[in-house]
Amino acid sequence: LLFSLSSCYGTFEHLQLVLTWPTSFCHKERCIRSSSNFTIHGLWPDNTSTRLNFCKIVKYNKIEDEHKIDALEYGWPNLTTTEAVSKEDQVFWGKQYTKHGSCCTDLYDKDAYFDLAMNLKDRFDLLKILAMHGITPGTSHHTSSNIQNAVKSVTQGVPHVTCFNNRFKGTSELLEIALCFDPQAQNVIHCPRPKTCNSKGTKGITFP
Repeated sequence: LLFSLSSCYGTFEHLQLVLTWPTSFCHKERCIRSSSNFTIHGLWPDNTSTRLNFCKIVKYNKIEDEHKIDALEYGWPNLTTTEAVSKEDQVFWGKQYTKHGSCCTDLYDKDAYFDLAMNLKDRFDLLKILAMHGITPGTSHHTSSNIQNAVKSVTQGVPHVTCFNNRFKGTSELLEIALCFDPQAQNVIHCPRPKTCNSKGTKGITFP
């Protein structure tokens, strides 16, 4: 890791790196642009028993480092606005930091929080991992189990899988995969009570 670890790990028990499949997201939300790979929704410190949100009042000061802004824009873009607006207003990053980053400030300050999210995303290429198991964009008839098993075969941890129920198409689309890590972000762990999709229609889970 690019930063030193405090001896205090805060009150959270694990970290979730939540990754979004842009095509499904843009069926759910009005997008200005898209991406050809999974993008970051957020890095969420959490507990097994209680959802952690807005743990402390923290101020989000805009990121000024152009290299970091470009890196975040590539891996953590706001698809509902233009790149220029996303870089300037930083609303998406700010909301994620105040809601979720505020729950791990004892261990990760703002810079470390965003660095960690990007570093963790770079550890695993979900698109490539899924493709190794025949789960590729444009296919259907998948299940939460085979998606989870595909990811686990490389990460060694069972992920959360969530879907978007597309009412217009009558299908369940793979929307997000969350990888869970220990608080020190060194090891992938099984996500506690891993989420799965109740697929709609006859096509199982589709990967649009």
